[in-house]
Amino acid sequence: MKSTVLFLLAALFTLVIAQDAKTKRLEGIAKSNNGIIKLNSNTYSQYTEGKRNYGIVVLLTAMDDYFKCIPCREFDPEYKLVASSYQKTKDPSRVFFGHLDFKDGQAIYQKLGLQTAPNVLYFPPTIQGNNKVQPVKYDLSKNGFIAEKFAEFLSQETGAPVPVKRPFDYFSLGIKIFGVVGVAAILKLLYPYVGTILFHRNTWAALSIITILIMTSGHMWNQIRKPPYVMPGPGGKMNFVAGGFQQQLGLESRVVGATYGLLAMATICLIVFVPKMKQKTNQRISAYIWVLCILIVFSALMNLFRIKNGAYPFHIFF
Repeated sequence: MKSTVLFLLAALFTLVIAQDAKTKRLEGIAKSNNGIIKLNSNTYSQYTEGKRNYGIVVLLTAMDDYFKCIPCREFDPEYKLVASSYQKTKDPSRVFFGHLDFKDGQAIYQKLGLQTAPNVLYFPPTIQGNNKVQPVKYDLSKNGFIAEKFAEFLSQETGAPVPVKRPFDYFSLGIKIFGVVGVAAILKLLYPYVGTILFHRNTWAALSIITILIMTSGHMWNQIRKPPYVMPGPGGKMNFVAGGFQQQLGLESRVVGATYGLLAMATICLIVFVPKMKQKTNQRISAYIWVLCILIVFSALMNLFRIKNGAYPFHIFF
């Protein structure tokens, strides 16, 4: 009985020593290769099967030019970024990052029945008494190739935060600074010309009128409620006006805005441009034309109100 207990203790001690040796070996490889462990068919089975006191992620790719696997090349740098970021944490031995390419692991591809690449499998630490823990597959088609999404997946699976530390992009910063300086130089050169337009009272008057027309025509209501542009009516005709004052259509707001715009233009012409005419005859004719324009357009606007609400009693021409 005593010899049996001693044998079991010795076997357990040997197993623990073997696990520690395997972990130390993985730590050394990961540290020397910026967090990435290159695998082949033999080492894949060695590090993912049997008892493990660590988790290991394996990226299966087909990087050879013959396969032209563009997704493999897109995800590879993001995977390496997560691996190198995790290697800089306090305890990088909790999760290791393996990489198995098709040319080094054809037997594994056949064993797993894989027909496409890339594939990412996470093998969690084995539970006591259960050496065959099934790997968890990371869904690249759903989550994409971004490192942050992949790190979020690993954080959920491991129960510990997996950071992503991107190197500072000095080139992008230089491009942005160059662009800002270039825009500033162009604005300085154009300022004598643009400044006159920008600070002219007519410019701000036009912007104010346009803003008022957009808001009074129901543009914000359209942005909030997302109504249909037109609506089918009886006989196959398309209605551009919705009945009732609680609803409107997309085309309706444009018609209302254009109507208000014509009325505003005619009023401005009567107030600003007609009085400046030197010839009295031309001034009188212009006044008649713009007044008639206001009457016709305003009559159309009142008719539009009557379409919205049949009980509306007022009209001019129509």
